Amino acid sequence: MHRLLACAALAVLEACGDAPPRAGTPADSTPSATQAPPAAADSGVAAWTSNPAEGVTVAVQDGSATVQTGPHAVLWPQGATDLAPPYTVRATLTKDSGRLHEGYGLVFGGAGLEGGEAGQAYSYFLVRGDGSFLIKRRDAAQTPVIRDWTRHPSINRDAGGSGRANRLEVHVGADTVVFIANGAEVARVPAAELAVSGRPGIRIAHDLVLRVAGFRAGAP
Repeated sequence: MHRLLACAALAVLEACGDAPPRAGTPADSTPSATQAPPAAADSGVAAWTSNPAEGVTVAVQDGSATVQTGPHAVLWPQGATDLAPPYTVRATLTKDSGRLHEGYGLVFGGAGLEGGEAGQAYSYFLVRGDGSFLIKRRDAAQTPVIRDWTRHPSINRDAGGSGRANRLEVHVGADTVVFIANGAEVARVPAAELAVSGRPGIRIAHDLVLRVAGFRAGAP
């Protein structure tokens, strides 16, 4: 009888939410900080190399960079190594000032970046303030167009005299390269049409002030 009364009392407490947890059952099923630690902070890129260096200023704070160009420039993280497919290059780019039709974006497959343009090779994926994108390749003095300037609704246009953030990604595979802007695929190109093995970085056109955040290059 006493056991029946005890079980009945426990059932009432459980119905009211006041019963202690049964053995082997966690009191709270919500994951704790110990069970699911927060992700490590993204330290970003500590320093960049620019070519040309003259006429280009780079200020880095907390891993993000603000770049001001006179001439157009190619920049890459100091100590960056060459990559071979498969890999991904990504960054969030925000234009603070500059003309509507000056492009900026990601570089991949770079070789000879330290020297003059006559010895450089790389592929690049640019956007500009009218909401369009461009895919090109530099092969020394030649710059063949892979996809000419094309508007796409996923690319944020300039507003109020300045740009809005565009999150760009290039997924480089052995056979295909996929170009993504703000989470949407904008183009898919055969890898044979591009330079795909080499150094990653960014390319910025004339007379722009551009913020670069979250630059990453490596495993897909």
